Amino acid sequence: MYFRWICVLLIFPSTFTVKAQEPPEALIAVPDTCVALREGRNCYADVTLTWEQPIIGNYCLRDATSKYIMQCWLKQQSGTFNYAFDSQQSISFELFDSNTSKIISIAEVKLQWVYQNRQKKRRWRLF
Repeated sequence: MYFRWICVLLIFPSTFTVKAQEPPEALIAVPDTCVALREGRNCYADVTLTWEQPIIGNYCLRDATSKYIMQCWLKQQSGTFNYAFDSQQSISFELFDSNTSKIISIAEVKLQWVYQNRQKKRRWRLF
């Protein structure tokens, strides 16, 4: 009887183990994808960036590429920022602790196109 349970535990160990809870994402962008009609054109969307931390502190939100600080919150545990997305490429955002400059979380707004630009091959024919 015990041999069966030992075999089951050895074969399927993941079903009987307790999984540690992963911390939720600290920074969330909604929507996380912007859809433009054609490749190379700007995509427009109203993106809401929300964040939450277990500890009250001083946090800032910035553009990951240019390091431009968009907004800071003093002695806060959560926050929201509305961003008017207007770009031809994907943009990443960083939430960081303004006291230590440590990056806490990164969120990305990806770009997608309905139609991709494809060059048609034109062949010339004389006859």
